[in-house]
Amino acid sequence: MNSEQLRPVVDWLKTTDLVEVAFRKDGKGFALSTPDAAPRVSEGALPPSRFLSVASEGVGVFQWGEPGKARQAEDGSSVAEGAVLGVLVCGAGASKPVKAPAAGRVAKCFAEAGQAVEYGQPLFLLEPRP
Repeated sequence: MNSEQLRPVVDWLKTTDLVEVAFRKDGKGFALSTPDAAPRVSEGALPPSRFLSVASEGVGVFQWGEPGKARQAEDGSSVAEGAVLGVLVCGAGASKPVKAPAAGRVAKCFAEAGQAVEYGQPLFLLEPRP
């Protein structure tokens, strides 16, 4: 795209509180950012993390387990792959287990019993066993 085509986009960007906008179609596009935009970190620039995030797979209320079952996940506890770390109670009382994606140690619990959680919200940090 040339500057004549981008001028209306730049003018519009100035009227918003956006700090960055990108567009791509059919292999062509553009990316614009304001001076307020956070610096971008290129992929591969950060070392891989030794932790694995376990995120909510839905919207609901977090509970430590099914009624009558003991809490399995606490900071520092060891868990097996597939172990139930907690339960997400969704609408109409349906529940979905939150399972450990790998065997390891629970490094951090972010959720508390009765807390409303959103899709993608981190619930645990797990340090997998090598």
